[in-house]
Amino acid sequence: MRYLFACIVSCFFYSAYAQTPGQQNAPFTIRGNLGLPIPVTSKSFHTTFAGLFEANMSFNLRLFGKFYAGVGYQASLFKCNKFLQQQLYTSPTKNTTVPYNTTMLGNGIFLKLGYDKFFSEKGKGYFSYALNAGYMLCNYADVNPDTSATNRPYQSQRFSAPFVQPEVSVNWIVERTLSFSLMFSYTTVLYRFDPRAPRFNQFDEIGKASNRYAISWCTIGFGFNVLIHSKNPKRG
Repeated sequence: MRYLFACIVSCFFYSAYAQTPGQQNAPFTIRGNLGLPIPVTSKSFHTTFAGLFEANMSFNLRLFGKFYAGVGYQASLFKCNKFLQQQLYTSPTKNTTVPYNTTMLGNGIFLKLGYDKFFSEKGKGYFSYALNAGYMLCNYADVNPDTSATNRPYQSQRFSAPFVQPEVSVNWIVERTLSFSLMFSYTTVLYRFDPRAPRFNQFDEIGKASNRYAISWCTIGFGFNVLIHSKNPKRG
């Protein structure tokens, strides 16, 4: 994963020296990404969850020049970390012991504003810089209902909050209507993680961890762009 990140960063700096002015992308694009989200903040959230996958898709219209805007949908899935999966929960009512397999699923809708910058003389490669901003609905599933005093007062297993997501990708056009990409994004959900909601506050590693910042994660992955009514990029 770190080699993929190094590749994206290297290409980012390369574009500053290899950009080709005047080229434009297709008037309409469908852009999709699939990646691995890696929790960053807060420490409490980072200690509790690991990312399983993140996927998004957006429909975009070129506004003018190299700028484009669109609307999209995103799904992000996290699962409790391995040390929690090794713990056992005993139900006081059913007298059974089960592991922890709690997940957190986020569904978001967003507006996208972006900029494409070509770095290939023949218009075969371009960088995309974008900012996604929207609203995310999240819920915890497979929660073991621990009744410890540290988990009270009980919190809702659903929450919603605005989110922002800067994103950069390097794209290669493989045919007239399709390009593939490597991407990196950083998502911040304007919500402070509460370990009482998934009933994890009884674990010292989580309950005593720093929790001063909003939930955030970075995502590294792959993407595709469908280029509709695309023409060969023109020089200005």
